Amino acid sequence: MDAIMNLLKEFDPAALLPDISLVVGIMEVFARILILLPPLILGGLGLAYFFKPIKEANHIFGYRTYFGMGSVDAWKYTQKLAGFIYMCLGGVLTLAMIIVNLVLIGKDTLTLLTTAAICLVIEVILTGLAVLALNIFLIIRYDRDGYRRGQR
Repeated sequence: MDAIMNLLKEFDPAALLPDISLVVGIMEVFARILILLPPLILGGLGLAYFFKPIKEANHIFGYRTYFGMGSVDAWKYTQKLAGFIYMCLGGVLTLAMIIVNLVLIGKDTLTLLTTAAICLVIEVILTGLAVLALNIFLIIRYDRDGYRRGQR
């Protein structure tokens, strides 16, 4: 029992914890990457949809919406339009987030993390509005069977 007590006297649980400055540094890098990642992904998807669209409607790849999958014409138009919107939105958001990252150089960690959270919420809202606008436009342009309204 005395041997265990001597061992516990020498044991320092704080030595098992990582250095706090290392943890804060990792959090800052992660926040900066997290600010830039969604717009880059959105822009990449936009480039793929616009310049290399999938030829036929499927249930795995491409921008899938009910009114965009009714015909080949509707599918191709949907891919091009979604690609253009995503490409533009991704480009604008990427530039904006680069500016935000540059402005945040030298700021404290709490400001950086708070700004990163706000930027992510703004990115999600803008992407959701783009998806909503795209779907509304497709509903106006195509019927359920994929024909242009007024052409049938």
